[in-house]
Parts: sequence; structure tokens; C-alpha cells
Amino acid sequence: MRSKETGWKYMKHYLSIAISAVCLLSCNSHSHCWETLSQVESYIEERPDSALAVLEQMNIYGLSGKEEKAKHALLYSMALDKNVIDKTDFEVLQPAIDYYEHKGGSATDKLRTYYYQGRIYQNQGNDALAMECFVSALSEGKESDDKLTKARILFTQGGIYNKVFEWDKCISTYNEAGYYFRECGKTSSYINCIASIINVYTIIGDAEQAEHYISIGQNSLEKCSMWIKGYFYSNYIIFLTSLRPDRVDEVRRILGIYIDTVDSSYIDWLSVSYAYLNIGDSDLALDAVKRVNKIPNVQQRVRYYALLADIHKHRGEYKKALEGYLKYVKMTDSLDYEKSKTGIEFIEERHSLELKNIQDKERSDRRVLAAIGVIIIFLSLLVIIRYRLKVKTVESELAKQEKEKYRLLYNQIEQERDSLTELLERNNELEGAAKNALSERLALLNRFFLAYITDNRDMDRKVNQEMEKLVANKEVFMSSTRLAFAGSHPQFIKHLKDRGLNEWEINYCCLYALGLKGKEIGEYIQLKSHFNNSSEIRKKLGLGEHDVNLGTYIRKLLKEE
Repeated sequence: MRSKETGWKYMKHYLSIAISAVCLLSCNSHSHCWETLSQVESYIEERPDSALAVLEQMNIYGLSGKEEKAKHALLYSMALDKNVIDKTDFEVLQPAIDYYEHKGGSATDKLRTYYYQGRIYQNQGNDALAMECFVSALSEGKESDDKLTKARILFTQGGIYNKVFEWDKCISTYNEAGYYFRECGKTSSYINCIASIINVYTIIGDAEQAEHYISIGQNSLEKCSMWIKGYFYSNYIIFLTSLRPDRVDEVRRILGIYIDTVDSSYIDWLSVSYAYLNIGDSDLALDAVKRVNKIPNVQQRVRYYALLADIHKHRGEYKKALEGYLKYVKMTDSLDYEKSKTGIEFIEERHSLELKNIQDKERSDRRVLAAIGVIIIFLSLLVIIRYRLKVKTVESELAKQEKEKYRLLYNQIEQERDSLTELLERNNELEGAAKNALSERLALLNRFFLAYITDNRDMDRKVNQEMEKLVANKEVFMSSTRLAFAGSHPQFIKHLKDRGLNEWEINYCCLYALGLKGKEIGEYIQLKSHFNNSSEIRKKLGLGEHDVNLGTYIRKLLKEE
């Protein structure tokens, strides 16, 4: 006895043959062909493979008039898209475009034609023209009752807004798409919208809104496809590790549910690995990252090698950590850091890539480089020195290569040291405490260079200890960092004071000014109320909850001084 699935398979086959025979033999009148096209339209959503088979076997030369040809072209394009056959040309759809854009057709036909036209532009990589088509689709198809196509258009628009960092429009569009999907009974697609919104709120650092949508998504998750479950839990894990890293028990619980209930092929093992590393379990982090099968793009490969290096570092496997670090550096060097340009009118600014090398910044502003670069150095040199010491235990050839790489890095740092020296020599009006802070850091930097030039291992250790001591004493480090900025950027500090920020809040802002992210600041100061403090600072600076990222605002303010 055949299973229901097997029976349905045979039924589809005979249905396709039967309808195709009718098409081939009788497409000589408007009524016969139109009836066939109407039948195909009725089941194209649920049985796109059968629809495609019928449409491919129809005698298009037997179609009578432009209306029938337009309907066939539209349905054929729909069937191709639903069977995940991406078209990058308009050969199939063009008769529908010519007819529905300039002549008759229902609001639904216009809605769908503009949508699939936009999908082709997307397949070509042209989001600007795709967006124009989607806007036209919703405008021309306003009277259509095809909620499902409207939902797909809105979701696709949301994806484009996401790509260009238009967060508010992205969220509102995903919400509207979710409403239509829910109305159509498409639970998986609805939860896909919810999971996408969670991802956006995580990116912009709005933990409360992210948690709100997590609670919504969990209520309907059991009715979803395996892929959607995987996508939801992946975004849930990313939210926890990014904005709620202190919730170790919850991270473990969600990781357990994620791995136990979702097929491994739908699990984002990079996110799982990072989550395990974040809660201090480097063994499980390594096991997870080993399960990564595909790394689809350069950005993901950068993420992979950075994570691998961190895992090996936490395990004390410094040689392997170095190997991962070298691959990470190579990948970051291959990325194109130039801002993308597009004709989409709604783009007001592009998000700067976080991995951009410091020497690509505006080199004309030497004072900014001196102040910011030197302070950042003290946060990063700990790792650099450790790696340099470990290099000496590696084979001689690899050590030689690494030494050359670090020589170039030291040359760059040396230039910034000289700039800081010049700043101190020229500016005699610095407040005593600020000047002392800069001078102390300059002295430490000079000792570092002396250790490097002389290759004095004992001195190297001493300098390393000094830097660790400086960074470890959070109160002293944050206070001295504020004083350093007071010396090099007095107007920046004055602006923060004028806005009513207290000394601790200014210290907090200075960490953002160094280039650190909110999550990194939270981890450094180990403050559970990190989100609340950020919110209070935003209020004093006159920023709404959904305005520009706080770190971005602070660094922009610094550059404008």
C-alpha cells in the first residue's frame, strides 16, 4: 500500500500530464487556454512544481491575444520563483510587464507583475530598481486582496532596508509583513518576520524590544518549519550573548533547546560556538565551531577565524591561536572597506565597517589619531605582546614572517607616539592632571618601544605587567582616559559636561570614543546595568531610543570638535 505522500506524487504526475494534454491539443481558443491558466493559478501556491510542468508544456504560440500571453508570462515567472529558479533576465516576464503596466489587468495582476519584476532586479543585484518595483507594486495593487503577495513584498523591502541600515523602516516593514502573513495563516513566514525584528533590535542594542518579540515568537514556534525554528533560536542566542551575557543559565538552556530540537543542518554553529565561549566553555565552543560545514562569504570567514583564534587562546593553545589570527588578518585585508554607493533615495548614510584599519581613517587629523590611537594601543598591545612572545616558540620561518608583520605595526604606532609627543610639546596650556595622564601613557609607550628595539625579554615582561595593571584598574584607567581626552579634546569633554553628564558618565562615553562597542564596554566594566546607564546617557544627550547608535554618535561628536 502506497503512502499518502507517494500517492500524491503519482497524482500530481497524472494531473500535470492530463492538463498538459488539454493545453497542447486545445489551445486554439481564448476560453480553453484561459481556463487552463485559471486552473494553474488556483493551485500554483500549493503545488508550484505541477504548475511549472503544465506551463512549460503549453503551446505559447496557441495563446490568443496579449492578455493570455501576459497571464501565461506572469504565472510562468511565479512558478519559476516558487521553485527557486532565479531568473536574471526579463525574457519570460516581459509580455506581462508590457501588458499590465500600460493596459489592462486586475490590481492583483499588476501587484504580482511588479513584484516579480523587482525579484529579477534583485537577482541582478540591483536593489535600487527592485525597491522602485516593490513601491509600484503596493501602489498599483492597493485594491488587490492578494495579502500573501503583499506580505512577501513587504518582507523583501524589509530585507533591503536591513542591508542599508534603515532600522526604523526595516522594523515597521517587517511588522506589516508579519501582520499579512498571520492573516494568511502562514505561521512560519510570520515567525520569520518576528525573528528578523529580534535581529534588528539586537543590532541597535534595544534589549527590551528584542525580549518583547522573543516572547511573541515563542508562542507560535511549535507550528513552524525546522528552518524557521533554527533561525529564531539563532537570533535568540545572538541576543543573549550580545545584550544579556550575564544570563549564563538562560544561555545554556536555550542552547540545549536549540541543539536538541533543531536539525543540525539548520543550526548556526558559529553563533553556538561564540555563545559557549562567552560563558567560558571553550571545549564545547571548539566542538561547535568544528561542525561548521559552509562559510558562504568573506564576512563569515572573518567571523570564523576570529572566533577560532579566541577559542585557542582561551585553551592556552597559542600556536593554533596565532594561526587563526593570521588567517583572520588575511581575510580582513581582503575586504573592501569603501562605503557602498547606491541610487536608492532613502539611504541617508552607510554604516562604517568596524574592522576598518586605523590607517584608513582621516590621516589629516593628526591630533585625533594621536589621542585616540595611543589610548587604543593600551587596550590592544596586551594581545600583541603575548602573540609576539609566543611567536618565538614557533618555527624560525614563521617567526621571521611574524616579526616583519609586527615591525610594520610598530612603525605605525611609532608615528602616533611621535604625534603625541609633538602635541605635548606644543600645548603648554593643558591642565596639570590631563598633561600628566598623557605624559604617563607616553612614558609607558616609550618603554614598550625600548623593549622592542633591544629585544629585552625581561623589560618586555615588565612593560606587559604595567599595561595589565593599568587596564585592570578600571577606575584609574577610565579616569586617566577622560583626562587624556580633556587634554587633547577639551571641547568634546566640555560638551558632555554642558549636557549634564557626571564624571562617571563622561568616563563611560570616553570608552565609546576609543572605538569600543557597548557589549565590550559592558564586559570590561562588568556592569549589569549597562543598558540602563546607556539609556540615561542617551536622554541627557537628547537622543531617542531608536536614534543613532550611542557609540557612533560619540565618535562623530569627537571628530567634530
